[in-house]
Amino acid sequence: MKKTFSRSTSLARAIVARTIWDSDGEDVVTNLDEIYHARLESHGRAAAGLWYWGQALTFGPRVWLDPRGRRTPSDRRDRSILAVWLDDLRTDAWFAVRGFRRSPGFTGVSIATLALGIAANTLIYALVSSAVLRPPPFPDPDRLVWVWPSGELSLTMASFVELERRLDNVGELTAFASREFAIRGGERPDEVLGVSVSPNHFGVLGRPPAEGRGFSAEEAQPGAEPVALISHELWLSHFGEDPSILGSRVDLFTAAAIPMVPGAFTGAPHTVIGVLPPDYRPFGYRVDVVTPLVADPDDSAFYQMGELSVLGRLAPEATAEQMRLGLVSAAQRIPGLEQDLELVSEQEVISLHTALTGHVRPALFLSLGAVTIVLLIACANVANLMLARTQSRRRELAVRAALGADRGRVARQLLTESAILATAAGAVGVGAAWILLPRLIPFLPAELALPGDAIRVDGVVLMLVAGALLVTLALAGLLPALRGTGALLSVVVGHRKGVGGNPRANRTNQILVVTQLALAAMLVSGAGLLLRSFAHLTDVETGFSARNVMTVRVAPSDARYADTELRRAFYERALAGVRSIAGVDAAGAIHFLPVADGGPSVYFLSDPTDPESHQLTGYRVVTPDYLETMQIPLLEGRSLVDTDVAGAPLVGLVNRTLAERLWPDRDPVGQRLYRTSGQEWFTVVGVTGDVRQSALGLPPNAEAYLPMAQSQWASAMTIVLRSASGGPRLAQQVEDVIWSVDPDVPITRTAPLEELMSASIAGPRFYSVLFSLFALLALLLGVIGIYGVMSYIVRQRTDEIGIRLALGATGRRILLGEILRASRVSAVGILVGLAGAIASSRVLTSLLYEVSPFDPAVFLTAAAVLGIVAVGAAFIPARRAAGVDPVVSIRGV
Repeated sequence: MKKTFSRSTSLARAIVARTIWDSDGEDVVTNLDEIYHARLESHGRAAAGLWYWGQALTFGPRVWLDPRGRRTPSDRRDRSILAVWLDDLRTDAWFAVRGFRRSPGFTGVSIATLALGIAANTLIYALVSSAVLRPPPFPDPDRLVWVWPSGELSLTMASFVELERRLDNVGELTAFASREFAIRGGERPDEVLGVSVSPNHFGVLGRPPAEGRGFSAEEAQPGAEPVALISHELWLSHFGEDPSILGSRVDLFTAAAIPMVPGAFTGAPHTVIGVLPPDYRPFGYRVDVVTPLVADPDDSAFYQMGELSVLGRLAPEATAEQMRLGLVSAAQRIPGLEQDLELVSEQEVISLHTALTGHVRPALFLSLGAVTIVLLIACANVANLMLARTQSRRRELAVRAALGADRGRVARQLLTESAILATAAGAVGVGAAWILLPRLIPFLPAELALPGDAIRVDGVVLMLVAGALLVTLALAGLLPALRGTGALLSVVVGHRKGVGGNPRANRTNQILVVTQLALAAMLVSGAGLLLRSFAHLTDVETGFSARNVMTVRVAPSDARYADTELRRAFYERALAGVRSIAGVDAAGAIHFLPVADGGPSVYFLSDPTDPESHQLTGYRVVTPDYLETMQIPLLEGRSLVDTDVAGAPLVGLVNRTLAERLWPDRDPVGQRLYRTSGQEWFTVVGVTGDVRQSALGLPPNAEAYLPMAQSQWASAMTIVLRSASGGPRLAQQVEDVIWSVDPDVPITRTAPLEELMSASIAGPRFYSVLFSLFALLALLLGVIGIYGVMSYIVRQRTDEIGIRLALGATGRRILLGEILRASRVSAVGILVGLAGAIASSRVLTSLLYEVSPFDPAVFLTAAAVLGIVAVGAAFIPARRAAGVDPVVSIRGV
């Protein structure tokens, strides 16, 4: 019967024929054909075809790794140098794999050790690549700049319009202001973050919306139909990716704790005209709604409100410095910027990429240095294991040298083994990082929480990993290869080691242990500084008590609460209902919650007749019971009371910092402050303690507290209540009370104050935990290294120890002697590491709070921990040495 093959099976036969290099290839294919046709008759064409393809895919690697598949020497002479080199490489790989199979313990420990280092490096590479190396997703990102990014100067709309008009031809500007909205669609309004932008925003960035269009100039004029763009995430989550959303109208409610003025905000329904790209994040944070920035010169309140930040695109051939000089020149001719001209001149214009990533670069690059140290420790560990393994193979290597293998050939064999270990460890490490990365992203601080799959193992990360693997191969494989070939000519078959082992090899092992401990000491010291700093940050005196305080942020819209008295009545009814809840001890409200929300500042005059007396202070709109609820101490005078209402004399409180600045030698109570127009602002009736309003790590600023009943400000406010019975049930009760007053009012945040404060230090916590994990990993690798080296040295010195025991030495003396030997080596490594840690600790300064980078307590603690770990790792090999049988040792000499 004629034997036939399908087209697919014929391709498999061709692959097998190409795989076989020697003259037996035809016989092999014939045998496979016979088996195939037997399976064809018994199992059918599909099963037989799959079997043949299995042979085709597995036969090649098996033949390639089998040294018996090599061509004959005459065949080698007829081939290219590359082909011969590949043939030798195949042979080396086969011997390496066979050797690793015979030593599973060594193989597993080596691969696991290197994989830990590679996995840690891959994770940090992914963060660095996503947050720092990858440019913003806009055309010509190098030409995009952030104007005056420090935040010390926020422009008014009037100043921006003039600045844009007067700027010379060095680029184009676009302004934006942060907004908070609540969007209606479900049972309750949902909070969304947003911005209002100049109509040229998308043109300056050079990237249009993913769906729909951007804003026209007419849509930024007063009285224009309200329009908005929504984010891709909001389109998916809130509107189910409905393509008909374009042209639809959605209800947007302002959730803003600033003056409710018509030109600044609209609470009317907005027409959706576009959807933003998924990776749209030019401001450094995700926005869900973008509206046009309305410029209305007739609306003096908004037109003079300093809230705008500015982006720009440089003109071709222009530089950021040229734009800065142009802005300074223009500012000199703009009323309103004259008084800030010195501040304007000092501000920089930097690239958008730098502005968005500058705050995370130091911490990420320090993390990159930390994982590099972990990888170096892992390399030193594996190098130690490889050295020990090479010493145990001296007889094998000597035989190979006696049979004609030169030092280069033996070195290549050893390097091939190291390369296989590094490749296997790289595959395991990258795989582990790829699996762990999505699970670690939720724990990242907000500053690193990039959208979607922005943090991923991509081509750039793999290139960095490949570079790390080359370094790993060089550090972990080169030294053992050189040491394994250096003494071949001095070794003969049948040679036995001396009584004391190999001193030179022992010194090399000890040097590697010193290196490991030195690197580990640097990591442990750095982690100790960060942990001590974080402890100081959590114990800082905030000026208020966050324990048992629940917070609920409420945002009545300006569309329904345009009248000031309506807003005041709403909060009075809501607070009365909250106080009636069982277990609530006190309740009040503030428009910017400490730590979580920061807060605005305002200029004022301490002397209405002296324009030079203008100063800046933070202002807080509060209800009378706010101070009591937060347990903020009243130092002088009286607190705010229910009679401080509209029509009554204007009053307010100042904190200690502002009082000491303005009236260091006078009684602050009874003093008056004035607006920059010269109009009276309020009379001081009390002095409060200082509160860390902006952040836990920043000192208290000068602040004034104004009664809500006398303020035109504050729409959104945070209700705070103190109750020992906290938890979800209390939160739900508070929300029900508020919705009983107005079922449509947006509640944009409900959380315990302690939880919000904890979230505010998520960044320091993350980096402290990260460095601590790296330090623990370094300690673990150090323990493995010390244990391995001590075990190897004890094995090498078994005969010497046996003779000493036979001559009268006690096991206790041997034990103490070996521990002392390990302690001397460890002490050198720890001292070298502490010196390096002290020399490099300045790089941690930007991450430390109230901790000196040269804190002696941290370094002494790190030295003690490392010393204990080192002695503990050396104890088991030392005890094994003390238990050596002298009779067996003497017989072996």
